[in-house]
Amino acid sequence: LAATPAETQLKVINWESTLHIPDAANLTRDAKDLILQLCSGQDTRLGKDATEVKNHPFLKTIDFDKGLRRQVAPYIPRIEYPTDTSNFDPIDPDKLRNSGSSDSNKSDSELLDNGKTFHGFFEFTFRRFFDDGYTNKINLDDNDNQGPVYV
Repeated sequence: LAATPAETQLKVINWESTLHIPDAANLTRDAKDLILQLCSGQDTRLGKDATEVKNHPFLKTIDFDKGLRRQVAPYIPRIEYPTDTSNFDPIDPDKLRNSGSSDSNKSDSELLDNGKTFHGFFEFTFRRFFDDGYTNKINLDDNDNQGPVYV
């Protein structure tokens, strides 16, 4: 595991030299094999088609012909109330507060180059063409149509 998001990113980018599944992960031999075959170079990667992936030993208990959505989930979490988070690992509030970039404690105006406060989508408007009664379709193949396109 990585201590910071940046370290995780570097490990993902350099997966060929950093990908290692420790025994402490307690994965089956088939699970490790599936992960390593999916996380490999393009020429040797498992999954040239869906059948190749479906036939992997790790997935042998899944009846793909029956339809995944019609099968009972292998684990159904028990939820007591709408905001129940008991199925998630606990998070240390101090660690959460101290994680992140050094910019996390700066105000919006400090983060922008021009010193102005960033308002996200200030005055953003979305209109569909048919809202204005526009009935003609746009011809994208027409090279003479060099006018602006409003989306």
